[in-house]
Order: sequence, then C-alpha cells, then structure tokens
Amino acid sequence: MYQYPRGRRWTAGALFAGLMAAFAMPAGAASDYPQKPISLVVPFAAGGSLDATARIIGDKADDILGQQIIIINRPGAGSSVGARSVASADPDGYTMLIASGSAYGYMHMLIPGYDLTLADFEPIAVVAVNPSVIVSSASLGVDSLEGLVDYVAKHPGKVSFCSTGVGGLNHLQLEMFKEVVKADTGKDFAVEHIPYNGLAPAVVGLVGKEVQACTLPYTAMVKERNGTDLNILAVQSPSRIQSMPDVPTTGEAGFKEMDSNDAFVNITAPKGTPPEVIAKLEAAIQQAMEDPAVLEKLHALDIQTVFMGSKETGDWLKEDVAKYEKLIKGAGLAVEKK
Repeated sequence: MYQYPRGRRWTAGALFAGLMAAFAMPAGAASDYPQKPISLVVPFAAGGSLDATARIIGDKADDILGQQIIIINRPGAGSSVGARSVASADPDGYTMLIASGSAYGYMHMLIPGYDLTLADFEPIAVVAVNPSVIVSSASLGVDSLEGLVDYVAKHPGKVSFCSTGVGGLNHLQLEMFKEVVKADTGKDFAVEHIPYNGLAPAVVGLVGKEVQACTLPYTAMVKERNGTDLNILAVQSPSRIQSMPDVPTTGEAGFKEMDSNDAFVNITAPKGTPPEVIAKLEAAIQQAMEDPAVLEKLHALDIQTVFMGSKETGDWLKEDVAKYEKLIKGAGLAVEKK
C-alpha cells in the first residue's frame, strides 16, 4: 500500500484492533447489525475513481457483513448534495458517505444556506490516497506546468480551467495554485473556473475542448489519455507517481507549496451512529482491504491504497479542514452568513 510521508499506513495491527473492537461490542441492537442492505453514497457521477473505489471495496465488505452494500451516486454542488443526504439520514449504520478529501467539511463556507460541518459526521476509515494532477488539453500546446503559467499570463481570461465541482477539493486546489503562482512568480493565473459534477464529465469536457486545463484526481482514466488528448503537467504530491515516473511533482516544477495536496478517500456515517456500529463497519472495511483481489483491482486502476482507522481519520479530517478553511478565507471565497 501507499506509504504516506507523515507515516500513515495500513497495518495488520490496525486490522486486528478493529476486529477486536467489533467483536467486543456489548449485547444489544448493535450486536446483530446489519439486518438490511447498507447504502454507500458517492457524491459524484459514476465512472470516476471514487465510484470505482466504493464499488470494489463494497463488493467485498458486503460479503463480510452479510448484507449488500448498495452504491448510490448523488452528484451536485461539489460533494454537498451527497453529503447532505447522508448527514440527514438515520444514524443507524445503514447510510455511509465516501468522499475524496474532506470537501463536505468546509462546504458550509462556500454554499449559501449549507450548514453542515465535520460535526455532522462520524469518521469510519480512510481507504485510499488519490493524488491530484494538473492537466492541459493537448490542443493548448503546452507540455509543462511552467508553460501553462506562461500561456495564461500571455492570454489572461482566455483559458477555461475545470474542476470536479464548485467548492470541491479540486476547485480549492485551483484557488491555491492562483495564490502560489502570484507569490512565486508575480504573475496572475487568470483563468475561468468551469465546474463539472465529477471526474468523468470533466475529462469529457477536457477532451472535447470545452476547457483547456484542469486539476483532477489521478486515475487510469486520466493516465490513458496522457500524450494524446491531454498532457499531465504535474502531480500535486510529495513524490512522483510510480506508474508515471516521468511526470514531475508540482514542487519539481517550481511550485513546492502545491505538493501537500494528496486527497485521502474517507468513509463516514451520520453523527450519532453508535460506536459499536462504527467499529463493525471499520473492521469490515479493513478486512476487505486485506483481500489481495481487492488490492489488485484497486491498484489496476492506479488507486493507491492506504488505511487509517476511525480515530486517525477524524484527526486528519480536522487538520485538512483547517487547512482549506484558511485558504477559503484568504481567497475571499467564503459566503456571507445571514
């Protein structure tokens, strides 16, 4: 599995601890959980890496739990539509959310009338890390991140730059990049933001020349088009991607502040879900991720697996949200509260 620089990784010890927590739950309603199918909400359109991750892990976890895990795609407004549906569900363990990064944790700062925060969710686990990449349409004729910055500087307001949704992680990465470019080069990265409801529609827009550049999750869908329909200019990660060693990191391209943008794929439940149920879900997910067939399927899609338990997931979410809340305020993106 992926070895994250801060030392977070999947371990057999974590699996054993989770299993013991689940089997040690007290007698009562939670002890015979689950008694019906479980919904796992993907807050983006089908076809992206998040959707694939949910389906691959879900297919194995439902065998472990003895009940089907049903994948439900609820795209819209970044990840807020799907997140709201989960937060408002009964906290009984039959509804979960899988999200790349923690967009639902700071969406309240970006969308008028949206008031959910991390306090509305119970962390269960992190299952993967998904580096983001900055890509351009091959038709734009740039083959480096420096080249893209220079092109935009010469054509201000003429480049459409897409993300996987308003207020989502990739949108915030764009806003961060604007700040970094200005600070490091003195140039304005003046692009028009075009949001899509997920990875697959964004790639279609890029290939179809509706947009000229994007910040996107790195997946096989993106890699397979590299050098033909699009050019992967840099990966927003501390190290290069093993399957694409020729693609530099943003730091190597001259923008080191962008290197800390790995997106962890996390699974959460509505606030108030019993801890015994959380422990059982965590243990099932861990056990699913121990399965070699599951890992093989995920790795075949260039999904880099990593595991964090409930507590560590909660700690990371708080850290990640604080980082992006600061960015949102600094970029002037926060909406006014009435």
